[in-house]
Amino acid sequence: MRNVKVLFQLLVLSALFAVIFPPVSAQGEWKWANYWSGNGGTANEYYNQIVKTALDEAGNIYVFGEIGGQPTFNGQTLQFTSYPYAFNIGKRSSILAKFDSLGNMLWYKMVKSSDQVHCLSHWMEVRDNKVYISGNLSLEYVDYNATVNNVWLYYFDTLITGPQVHEIPVEQRIPPFKTGRYTYFATFDLDGNLLDNHFVTTLSRKISTGGVRGEYGLCNPVVTCAPFHIDRNGNTYVYTNFQYEGYESDPYTIIVDGDTSKTYDVYLPGNVQSLDGSFFNGMMYKFSPDWELLYARPMVDHTEGIATSWELLHDSINPHFKFYIHGLSVDENDNMYVSGQLSLDLSAGYGDDLHQYPVLLYWDSTNYCSMQDVTSANRTGFIVKYDTSGTVQWCNQTFTRGNHYQAAYAAFAGSFVSDGSVYVNGQGGVINEGQNGLVYFDDESHPLQRYQQSSSNQTFFVRYDAQTGNYLNQGVAPCIDAMCGRFPAVINNRVFAYANPLNVQKICQWTNNGEFIDKIDFNTYGDRNPSVLANDQGRLIFYSSVTGPAAFSNSVSANCPSGQSSAVFALYYDPSFAEPYLGDTTGIADRGSLSRAVVRAYPNPATDKVTVEVMMPLEDGEIFLGDVTSNFTMERVTVTDLTGKVVLQRTVSGTRTELDFSALPAGTYIITASGEMGEWEGKVVKK
Repeated sequence: MRNVKVLFQLLVLSALFAVIFPPVSAQGEWKWANYWSGNGGTANEYYNQIVKTALDEAGNIYVFGEIGGQPTFNGQTLQFTSYPYAFNIGKRSSILAKFDSLGNMLWYKMVKSSDQVHCLSHWMEVRDNKVYISGNLSLEYVDYNATVNNVWLYYFDTLITGPQVHEIPVEQRIPPFKTGRYTYFATFDLDGNLLDNHFVTTLSRKISTGGVRGEYGLCNPVVTCAPFHIDRNGNTYVYTNFQYEGYESDPYTIIVDGDTSKTYDVYLPGNVQSLDGSFFNGMMYKFSPDWELLYARPMVDHTEGIATSWELLHDSINPHFKFYIHGLSVDENDNMYVSGQLSLDLSAGYGDDLHQYPVLLYWDSTNYCSMQDVTSANRTGFIVKYDTSGTVQWCNQTFTRGNHYQAAYAAFAGSFVSDGSVYVNGQGGVINEGQNGLVYFDDESHPLQRYQQSSSNQTFFVRYDAQTGNYLNQGVAPCIDAMCGRFPAVINNRVFAYANPLNVQKICQWTNNGEFIDKIDFNTYGDRNPSVLANDQGRLIFYSSVTGPAAFSNSVSANCPSGQSSAVFALYYDPSFAEPYLGDTTGIADRGSLSRAVVRAYPNPATDKVTVEVMMPLEDGEIFLGDVTSNFTMERVTVTDLTGKVVLQRTVSGTRTELDFSALPAGTYIITASGEMGEWEGKVVKK
């Protein structure tokens, strides 16, 4: 009789929660997909890609990226210009486009560079009813036609919109006045009208034979991410990895708009030119609203512990590391959160175990990133918070432990600030399976969770307190060998991020406390820099570079050509995204794992053998859901001591398992059972 009552209670409970918390995937659907493509380069060179997207309050979508020659949009030729040299097949141009919520293109702008150099897109920001973009380009004069002299292949006032290009006479041309390589900055209103432009060029401090200094933009020519921010006072901040070769006694010169009154000599410490030319520091710049340079300085101020035997001549800080910036997010007070990764070159004959661990890379006189041992030097994720004066507020990072054979790594991609927290997308794991490799946050009491003993390519997000930088929690994609996307999105206590496990594309959704909610599946090929963007109107944008057709659902697809890169972006709509997540923020109630579920371990206290089950306490007694439903099937059981150290871990399959505690010392242990439906905890005392 009792079993009948129990079963009845469970059926009523399940029906009730099915009504209150219907599956998220049943509510949402893909609405449309667009893509652009163009010739030039092999498929894996991604001449067509999206760098950044943004949503305005009306739900319009702004997309910024790069496009190859002979451009097409959804398979139709785009006649941006009739001028025959406007789009070189072998080089990229920048494209900025605006779409409504139905996917209709409202307007587009183009930035064309020299025939000899790509026009690279770096970043976009939409705020205060303005659109800001930036990138690298090269200008030159070319006489293609004997009747037309000095054709200027980039027009300062265009970002081409019309059906033809108007050649501007030399005497009517406005800054940057001359040929050369530049970082450009352009501002538009929301209707696409050009409001402002600026061009910044730099002269390398390295002096070649004949006294010539190399000319570049603010960013290294191969940089694909150089984020910037415009604050409420109109100041512009730029962050980029940069290789400033040459002697530190020679100046690094910055010139704005070709103006001699805006020419600045900056003396940088160290020499980043390495034997293979692969080492970079980070650079940060600040320009006033009038584009006066307020500061230009390295992000890594100095280092300790890098092998002295590996120093180069005239190098005072030994910056022999690789520095990559992947993201920038901004809070309501214009504080900036810069994320990326650092690594040391450990190839044979270049550093290896010569370093004096821990290697410390200082952001200023007191804040630093620490590489504890040789495995830390593979890839270490970092995030640094700066105020508008460029002062470090706090920093944090991933930490790893291991050795050559069980090395660990964890890199950060982009970040997102929401409600006093900053969320960072990441990827990491143990290169070879084993307990000697460890990835953790803050200290070893916060290890990176694993899914089904996944060792490498674990996709995760980590949440920090935006005010203090303290670790709060993490969420892990429930899939094996998952590659992460570039940026997370956070809205209404939900976190969204892209994951690619074993070439299967997913958008994962968690609560902001890290509990997995659901996933959205689709099918694309050759993703590069995939990411998501969400707003409080229930809309979610997925965007990526692909090398073949993209299939979503509801008959939504993008027929991108195979073997050629395309930039694809699609809208997923779910009305539930417009409201805070209704499930318990410590559980995943809408998928059957009620927040009250706990691990039952017995006997307790234990001596040697311990049986583990997941149970649900009801009003009239303990009902073990594992006996009557498969919702709580366990896939992994982890045992930690009270310091957070993992002392036992097993992969399991079923609703009950037995653990051997005989080798463990007496004490209290935390047992965590996890599976597709969630994660549950309990305690057991070992006599």
